[in-house]
Amino acid sequence: MATAATTMHVEVVSAERAVLSCEATELYARGIEGQIGILPGHQPALIALDVGPVKIVLADGQVELIAVHRGLLFVDADRRCIVLADVAEPASGIDVRRARAKATQLEQQLEADPHDEVLLAAMKRNRIRLEVAEAASIL
Repeated sequence: MATAATTMHVEVVSAERAVLSCEATELYARGIEGQIGILPGHQPALIALDVGPVKIVLADGQVELIAVHRGLLFVDADRRCIVLADVAEPASGIDVRRARAKATQLEQQLEADPHDEVLLAAMKRNRIRLEVAEAASIL
């Protein structure tokens, strides 16, 4: 079990609800400039997040995966990380069958208009949801 000196407090909050509050040893996310890893003692930072998975290694070694659709990652000097996301879906809350059906629907719509930016963004968000749910199933 990790001690307080080797952990940080992590909170993940979406526009709709608090998703996760825990002690963690690692956090990985996709910033708009690329992947970032946060460990306890990281320098304070404010990072813009892209659509992507957030991986959190809990103090007991378990891993939480969350699909995040843009937002901010705030790291302060007191060993605290806060993910403020437009949308944040824990892997356990993603309906894989529904996400696959949505992917099929989006693919059909994209055949008609392959350059539709709204459809392309929706496809990207849906792919991340599937990626997070499928990765969690093998952990």
